[in-house]
Amino acid sequence: MSDTPQSQNPGLLANILAVAGFIILVIVIVWGAYHLLRLTGSGVTSLFSRFGNSTEITVTAPREQVTSGKSFPITWKFSPKEAGSYALLYQCKSGFRFDATSASGSTAIPCGSAFTVGTSTSLTMIPMLSGASALEIPISIVFMPSATTSTTRPQGTATIRVAAAEGATPETKPVATTPTATPRPTQPVTKADISVHILAVGSINPSTGAFESRYPTGPNDIAAVQFDIGNNGGSSTGTYYFTVQLPMQDGYTYSSPIQMNLAPGSHVVNTLRFKPVQSGGGNIIVNVDTTYAVNESNEGNNSAAMFISTPTWTGSYAPYVY
Repeated sequence: MSDTPQSQNPGLLANILAVAGFIILVIVIVWGAYHLLRLTGSGVTSLFSRFGNSTEITVTAPREQVTSGKSFPITWKFSPKEAGSYALLYQCKSGFRFDATSASGSTAIPCGSAFTVGTSTSLTMIPMLSGASALEIPISIVFMPSATTSTTRPQGTATIRVAAAEGATPETKPVATTPTATPRPTQPVTKADISVHILAVGSINPSTGAFESRYPTGPNDIAAVQFDIGNNGGSSTGTYYFTVQLPMQDGYTYSSPIQMNLAPGSHVVNTLRFKPVQSGGGNIIVNVDTTYAVNESNEGNNSAAMFISTPTWTGSYAPYVY
């Protein structure tokens, strides 16, 4: 009886060593596969990228209809890795606009262009709908990095369903009472004609944030350019982009986020703020539809330029554009 435990010890030890060896073998295989995938430049990156930072902004908006004249909130979630600000865009619709509300009152939000929200991740808006028809309005929230080297502008979208205010009078159209009237000849549909012209250059009042028609007096002044983009043609433009070459140290070209469709005859006024202007000033050049996405009849009116004058100064300053 005293010899039995001693005869079983070698077998137990062998089992323990076998399990330990198997665990070590698994660790070696996993370690080798990990480093092999890293050397090939794929595998590990693609495997873990789906758990990394998202480039999309998650927008939360009311699912039910909102009523014209009544405020509602929207919120969004995003984890930026660099400084920047958010902007709101929404599609132009006839007889409709959004207003933004704050403690100081309400502000009309222009359609088809970026409305700067700042670093906040929420906004309270009031839909203003003329007539009694209901509309669906696509909106986008865009993150615009402050760094001049950034090329990506993450964004998220949502659709707001707007109903007319209770008691609104439906829009009516006249009914023809002369069945023998001669119909008008059909007019041919012309192409879109997107154009741009600069309205003014100046500075931003640091106290009120309002645009002022005066040149910057130093590198800490925020310069600004106001320009109008319109559609002179007979067809809608669809979405488009614009760029602005700014006279800043070492040069800087601002590339816009996607711009909403412009219907025939419509236009939108944009204001771009930046600092510092390079010593002595320089030209501001606005180019619209630089990717030739718009099928238009005239490409000769897609650029505009204006000189902004400043005193001379020395030193290096961080660029700021929004």
